[in-house]
Amino acid sequence: MFKNISLLFMVLIFIVGCSVNQVNVNNSSVQEKKIEREPISKEFLDEISYILFLLKNNDLATLNLKYINPKIGVYEVFKSDINNKVVFRRSSQIGEISDFVEDFDIKQETVDFNCSPDNDAYYGWSKEGTFLSANIKPYLSQIIEQEHKILPNKYKENELKLVELIEKTSYELVVTNNTIFYLTKIDSKWYITLIDNLKTDCSH
Repeated sequence: MFKNISLLFMVLIFIVGCSVNQVNVNNSSVQEKKIEREPISKEFLDEISYILFLLKNNDLATLNLKYINPKIGVYEVFKSDINNKVVFRRSSQIGEISDFVEDFDIKQETVDFNCSPDNDAYYGWSKEGTFLSANIKPYLSQIIEQEHKILPNKYKENELKLVELIEKTSYELVVTNNTIFYLTKIDSKWYITLIDNLKTDCSH
């Protein structure tokens, strides 16, 4: 009789243990995937090299077709002409590009643009070439935060999530004396999601 009771007790412990494990597995499966920047890979660098190739060949059509997400478009951050206020617009494609590419060697480091109205010797880029880094500025979220104080319901939830994705997972691509792109991986593909026209704007 004691053997049967012991056996029953062991079976109950096993069942309860399995139930607890099952709950833990189910709970972990419903957790949202963490938003984070993935490491730079050879495949990503190859994509950037192709972007540089398209710029050099002034192939705007292919650049828009391949690197602008048709559902999301591309943000452009700049200072408005009216009051010099920092603003952004969202377009379905890039309107124009420059074919000036100094260097196809992609350096994984930051580069600075210096505004020096008193001495032209200090004006411009600290280095020349093509640079890739995680030097992402929260332009969009800062603008939205300011506008939210006036129009609380202006931006929908999906756009706020997109802004979060751009600012937390993108890389900055600087092609000096040409353009500054933010590159974001969306649905397993790399896209140009933002054009930074602020970094080189020295107006006050």
